Amino acid sequence: MNNTIPGDVSWMPTRAAAYLARQTARLIKAGSLTPDHGQQVYRFLGVRPNASQWRAFLVPLLALLGLLSLVAGALFFIAWNWAQMPKMAKFALAELLIVALAVIVWWRWYQSLARSALLAAGLSFGALFALYGQIYQTGANSWELFRAWLYILVPLALIARQDSLWFCSWLVANLAFHLYYVTLSATFMDSLMFNHFGWLPETAMYAYLLVLTLCLVLRETLAQRALAADPQSWLASRWFSYIMAGFLLLLLTMIAAGNIASIVMGNFSEWNERFYTSLITGFWLITLLMGYYLYRYRFPDLGMLTLGIVSLAVTGCTLIADLFSNSWETGDLFAVGCLMALWLAANGALLLHWRRTLYERDPVDVSSSELNGLITALRQHDLLSYPQVQELQLHDHTSELPWYLRLALGLGSWVSALIVLLLLALILYMTGLLDEPNAVVFIVPSLIFAALASVLLRAAGAGKNHIGLAWAIAATGGLCVGLYLFVDPDWDSSFLVVALCTLPVLMVMAIVMPDRTYRFMAITAMTFLAVLLANDLTSRYLSPVTGYGLFSALVAGLVAFWLWMVREQLRLQATPMANAVLPIIYGIAAGLVIVSFTAINAGWIADIFWSTSPFFSLQSGTGMGIAAGLTLSALYLFFTQKTPLPLLAAILCGGAAIYAPGIGLGLTLLMMARFQGSRGILGIAFCLLLLYVSCWYYFLGVNLLHKSVLLLIGGGVLLAVAFAAKKALPTRSGSVYENQ
Repeated sequence: MNNTIPGDVSWMPTRAAAYLARQTARLIKAGSLTPDHGQQVYRFLGVRPNASQWRAFLVPLLALLGLLSLVAGALFFIAWNWAQMPKMAKFALAELLIVALAVIVWWRWYQSLARSALLAAGLSFGALFALYGQIYQTGANSWELFRAWLYILVPLALIARQDSLWFCSWLVANLAFHLYYVTLSATFMDSLMFNHFGWLPETAMYAYLLVLTLCLVLRETLAQRALAADPQSWLASRWFSYIMAGFLLLLLTMIAAGNIASIVMGNFSEWNERFYTSLITGFWLITLLMGYYLYRYRFPDLGMLTLGIVSLAVTGCTLIADLFSNSWETGDLFAVGCLMALWLAANGALLLHWRRTLYERDPVDVSSSELNGLITALRQHDLLSYPQVQELQLHDHTSELPWYLRLALGLGSWVSALIVLLLLALILYMTGLLDEPNAVVFIVPSLIFAALASVLLRAAGAGKNHIGLAWAIAATGGLCVGLYLFVDPDWDSSFLVVALCTLPVLMVMAIVMPDRTYRFMAITAMTFLAVLLANDLTSRYLSPVTGYGLFSALVAGLVAFWLWMVREQLRLQATPMANAVLPIIYGIAAGLVIVSFTAINAGWIADIFWSTSPFFSLQSGTGMGIAAGLTLSALYLFFTQKTPLPLLAAILCGGAAIYAPGIGLGLTLLMMARFQGSRGILGIAFCLLLLYVSCWYYFLGVNLLHKSVLLLIGGGVLLAVAFAAKKALPTRSGSVYENQ
């Protein structure tokens, strides 16, 4: 999309437009730009969509979701295995779905609907093969069915030329091999021939790693050519390459870490074992070195370098732990903790050094020429003044870290915080203070940690900030334990007391610590604990009907507040709470997502923490609260701004939330992703929906037949809404500058 042209109808703004919108919010926070002018800039950039841009987003999205919902419904129905239904009728239903999708592909070949239908058809063949294996019980191994499915997916991927089908093909191929490898190993173990062919499983594994590497090399070669010829090509997309590289490094890291442990401890029974250990460890090292050369010098890519550093950090920590594995003295444990913390800090510092040197003062993954073109267009349309443009151009972008780098550094901070708490426990043990622990023992050092964290988080430099984040997390854990010991020295209280001790600590620390990442994590935990606490209190002390209604009303209020924050975030950027706006928005969303997953797993969670489950209403109460909050917010917009689209979206998302809170919340996050112009939120919402539906499959509150019916009806509704949006919403703006 060319964002210098107002009224463009691309489905999402480019990364440059989204990045410039974030910088506009920074101008509002600094007082250089008013919120009303910021709204105009957002509309110009396409971040705040007009009717035609909503159409370009909703029609393909709802069509894709509708088709995938139909496929999921068919899979759930097949898994139900209705005994009264003739087997030929089951085959007819599965095959009719494939035929219908094939007709859509033929009918809408030059539209995005055809690509969505091809993806759905490829997945439907998996359902057909599963049905075949279920009915006939041929005795074939599972991997053979996946292999047959792969034979269908690869031609479809060649035809469709889209990453999603190639990803499905890659995923099915990996599943087929792993099932084959397990079957092969078990077969040879049970056979007298195994002693003669014991090398075969290991050889198959090494061949598999080599094939994965060759696939990644091929994908990267095509991607680099596509980037040079057509940066908008589907091959130029990076997410599939990151997944392939991450999976390859995950396997190599696990094997290499185990091999290093064997080398350190000398656990070799034969020479062959030592040879294979050296071979795979050497292959891991060569992969890291080649990746460093390619993505540091030839094709700079901070994402790939981050994956390599994560692999190196995990293997290094494993080596440090193994070096002291034969000694459990307090001094050795202290040395292990210190060395691991230093190793993690060194890896994080290297990543931040690459961020500064690779991109200097430019943003990551954003075209500088496109960014400058957008700034020039904003200046020409008098949306930004010359001083504001200068402020944008002089901004040091090295403080802006991409999401994957923030994630890696955040995980490192969590591990470092756990190490700090371990070291604190060792010190208390050495001094004898753990013999009779009390609140002061934990609160005093935690307050020292908090003071140190506050200083580091206010200092300049991303490295100091993430070290401060580790200290802040450690301080929070220590304060929570100390407050709990103050309330209940005997450690025998219920979840109610634990939550009541944790919430005030999180609240105070979120106010004191001036870091967005920490505030996001704290607000996520506060939202999760507050919802669970509300459900616990209402179910314990109120009648079922009153408790259910009050709990749903509390969730509805939380959802309504969250949506109000999303809607008014630019105005809030001009207030003293500007630094807390985004952490609150994303923290509440993340907390509700965790609650949704907890609700469908409340049974086994309650078995771990409680003798009887107090969460019997968590699933339905959360869903009803989400639906009510969405509806109330949409009705407010309908009566105040006369906009019917939010009301229709609330009915759709709320209806799904009543039966499956995670699905309704995921659909809401998809709408929020477009409103924010964020591809990251869009990807997270898609992953949430896929993961939730997979977990919902095992939820016993609704049987498979009802789940399949809900998914099939939902798919039909989504397709109908997509068709209605295509007919009702305009294809282009009424004037070239309408969205200004």
